[in-house]
Amino acid sequence: MWADTLDSMSDLALTDFLASLGLVGASAERGRAVLEAEGITNPRKSRLSEAKLDRARAAIDLRFARFCASCAARTDAGGREVVTVAASACTRCGGSRNDRALAELVEACEAGGLRRLVVVGGSPEVRRELGALRGWIELRLVDGTERRTRPEAQRDLVWADLVVIGGSSELAHKVSRLYTRDSGSTPVVIASRRGVEAIAAAVIEHVRRR
Repeated sequence: MWADTLDSMSDLALTDFLASLGLVGASAERGRAVLEAEGITNPRKSRLSEAKLDRARAAIDLRFARFCASCAARTDAGGREVVTVAASACTRCGGSRNDRALAELVEACEAGGLRRLVVVGGSPEVRRELGALRGWIELRLVDGTERRTRPEAQRDLVWADLVVIGGSSELAHKVSRLYTRDSGSTPVVIASRRGVEAIAAAVIEHVRRR
């Protein structure tokens, strides 16, 4: 008896579980139908055991692409049904504007055939966040406040498919000039504002104009 009571206390209400995935109203009903079809729950139950949460989440995400409105407008759902959810429940950006920008940057690079990206400037935090791109594209991040030689910059330019200058960021003019003065055939674009979103926007605009 006590074991049954403790088990029920650790269970999660199905409505709460679906709401945590961004599924409410009609989308919650469709989500529950998926769980019932997979045998994870049945029409008589109102709660879901903790042991089934991962399986239930996987079943939902196999059927539905849970995107916020912004991501839904830009992202391929891979054949799944798109369900528009609150940004915090979006499986693409999780409500983070920077994560969304990074995802869009990767998509732009893939669309434009850009495999190697050099970013010059930006704060340490911006460079840290851009580091998440490694594994998706080849990346070189240049600290715009440290000494850079012309041969080093030329090697970056020869290596890169695109160079992005972080305008209005932590960047010495003598460093940026190494990339803008003699870029050769390598395209160089300047982000007009600070931050990850501005760098992503510069890449996306470059690909769009090609």
